[in-house]
Amino acid sequence: MDRSRAARGALAAGAAAFLIAVAVASQAPGPRPWALHLPGFLPGPARSFVMALLAGGVALLAFDFLRTAPTHNPGEAPHVREASSQRGAKRRAARHQARRSAPGAASRIPGWSAWLLLLPWVWLLWKLETRTRFLGDGTVWLQNIQTANPNPFSEPLSAAAWAAYARFLRGAGLPIDPVTAGLLPILCGLVAAALFWGIACEITPKNGSRVIALVVLGTMGLVQLYFGYIESYPTVSVAILAYLWLGLRRARGADHPLWPAIALAVAMACHLSCAFLAPSYLYLLLREKQSWMKRVALALVPPAAAAALFVLLGYPPSRWLGAFRIAARAVESGHEAALYAKPYAAISLDHAWDVLNAVLLALPVPALLLLAAVVSGTARDGKATGTNLFGDPAAIFLAVAALPGFLLAAALVLPVAPAQDWDLTSILLLPLAVFGVKAGFSIPKVPMRGARGVGIAALGAGALLSFVLVNANEESGLRRYETLVGPGAKVTAYARAYGNELLATYDVGRKDYQRAALHAQRALDAEPTNPRYWVKKGAALYELGRYDEAIPALQEGIRRGPARDDAYYDLGNCLERQKRHAEAVTNYREAIRLAEPRPDYLNNLGVALYNVGEKDSARVLWTQVVQRWPWYVLSRRALMEHFGGADTARVTPAPG
Repeated sequence: MDRSRAARGALAAGAAAFLIAVAVASQAPGPRPWALHLPGFLPGPARSFVMALLAGGVALLAFDFLRTAPTHNPGEAPHVREASSQRGAKRRAARHQARRSAPGAASRIPGWSAWLLLLPWVWLLWKLETRTRFLGDGTVWLQNIQTANPNPFSEPLSAAAWAAYARFLRGAGLPIDPVTAGLLPILCGLVAAALFWGIACEITPKNGSRVIALVVLGTMGLVQLYFGYIESYPTVSVAILAYLWLGLRRARGADHPLWPAIALAVAMACHLSCAFLAPSYLYLLLREKQSWMKRVALALVPPAAAAALFVLLGYPPSRWLGAFRIAARAVESGHEAALYAKPYAAISLDHAWDVLNAVLLALPVPALLLLAAVVSGTARDGKATGTNLFGDPAAIFLAVAALPGFLLAAALVLPVAPAQDWDLTSILLLPLAVFGVKAGFSIPKVPMRGARGVGIAALGAGALLSFVLVNANEESGLRRYETLVGPGAKVTAYARAYGNELLATYDVGRKDYQRAALHAQRALDAEPTNPRYWVKKGAALYELGRYDEAIPALQEGIRRGPARDDAYYDLGNCLERQKRHAEAVTNYREAIRLAEPRPDYLNNLGVALYNVGEKDSARVLWTQVVQRWPWYVLSRRALMEHFGGADTARVTPAPG
């Protein structure tokens, strides 16, 4: 079997194996094959659609492999084969010239009109935006920008971009909610599409199909980041794509080496982990023909510019060393040990399985193309094939960018569920994805067009849509996340607790307090020492009217975390409902002492004071609330009811 046929066989076999694995994992979706089980959570029509795309892609690749390839007579003289090849080339050139000179050729659609395709792309990103915020830390980021307090963690420039966008929304009089916040990732997707095209033009031979390369890049699983995904990683991925594009251009001698240096500095400022790209920039400098002094100066530009950005963004060096705390944004004081918990060792079959899942989720088709390139021997036998992948500066640049990212992804074992931190892993694997496309499109005698090109495009579309459609469907996303942190998931106690806390928060947003109490209890069972989970449970029980159960849960939360104002507030609400007004006053006052001024805290203290007979104090409090927060109607209503000429009999207004 010749090497081109071996490559086509690897494509067909790999695609078939992927389809079979997806079909099996989707029959009874469990937590372990988290890159493969996605169609199992979709409604029937959506599941059939993505499976049809995957099956269609496999069928086309199988047809491409099985069809009869042109053969040559072994005894035919080389000059005869060469003449035949030249005649074929002349016929193709004649057909091309005939098409160009045909009537109407001059009125072809102009090239710039292809940019109009960005309109349906943006519409698709908006239409299928994620409806749940379980993956990553979307809930945390949304809350932080709503309160104008985006924490930079290890992503200072990304946090600054979100803060600027939030200020824009406030200045425009728009609410900051999942819909408006999701527009920033969609904008990142618009920029990413343009960068995908630029990269496709750099990594695809002129006689190859750049459109197919664009489709492969645009259907990687990590493109989920642009479907309204509220996190730092949409901006980080755009910065990485910009660096890769500029680096590829420099690898062929275009532009000035300062441009990829600036792009690398911006990427590192967006996320500290982007320092893994530094070796690839050093490779570009090694190829420069400038003096060593100039190259050393250029090598210092990215770290110096990134450090300057950190300082300008208020991100001092003392915070750089604490970047790993990103995995435990919400860990209470005294519970930092959970930060370093690991479900298994970095060198283990379990972790290797998670790394494989990450690859199959973020870059299934690029990985398949890389496999085909390895099978074909593209990288190792340039004389035999006429194409030596590692004789190409662009390929070496991408390989040097990909290897550290892959090693970092393989070494990183975080305490949260691996499927939840897929976004961090995906940006580490992004250069590997581009390298995989470059390798696949460099296989000699295997151009990615025709049935082969359509096949890999269909396979990528099916893989991406299975991920996107799950997250775009509220119930599908909910069921999948419950599976990822539920029974059978090999995760740390911290990951199980944190995941169920996210579910409890989501339940409260939907006013499903029964399930909120269930998920809060599961979080508590996983990590009973965390006061936050006791408070979550107590708050849910309060909403269900189960005050006798809520009070001891809240008291335990206060005992374990006495600095939590929400625990005192919720306890005061329970006591007020039980007409234990004096005790409620004490707890409301403690909540107010610990928190920033809040109208609901002050209003409910006024309710409790009124009911213990301190009517003047209640009146003063309600008046202050109305003056400071004129939109808060409960205090205005209390003033009208009790001091506006209405009956002032002793009643118990409902706490706000």
